[in-house]
Amino acid sequence: MKQIVSATALALILAACSSQEPAAEPEADIATATPTASDDDSAVEDISAGDADAAMDAMERDDATDGSTANASARSEVQAIPEAFRGTWATSPENCSARSFYRVTVQDDRVNFFEDGGFASDIRVKGHALAVTYPFENPNGETEHRVVYFARETEDRIRIREGDGESQTYVACPDQ
Repeated sequence: MKQIVSATALALILAACSSQEPAAEPEADIATATPTASDDDSAVEDISAGDADAAMDAMERDDATDGSTANASARSEVQAIPEAFRGTWATSPENCSARSFYRVTVQDDRVNFFEDGGFASDIRVKGHALAVTYPFENPNGETEHRVVYFARETEDRIRIREGDGESQTYVACPDQ
């Protein structure tokens, strides 16, 4: 009788298991799935101007201590400026077409202001903030290393701070 009950129990268990979806299928779907906005480095979560400044402040503090603080572990050095920060940005939509101090262009490997900017020698990301260091030749012919900080507020707004100056909000310019 025990063998009959055990055989019946085994048959029920096998029947129950065979009616379920195999566990491997969802994993296969994930591996071949099209990336969603959350997987795309250009997707951003909206933050306030104050939060953007706080993110840049934290990055600047890490830079001042050469990354030796406990928070530096959340910072990562990357090879290219993330897509979310790239593009042409201006202080207002009217300044998008002007070649002026009110506009900046960010590419994967450089930052270009009106009379400043250059190839990125160091790119660091921490949360919503980005820091880009680039060499700049001053009027005396000496090379300085300048840092510009960025924080994305929304899909079409970015906050920028050069060195230890005040930050300012820029808007995304249409492709030129």
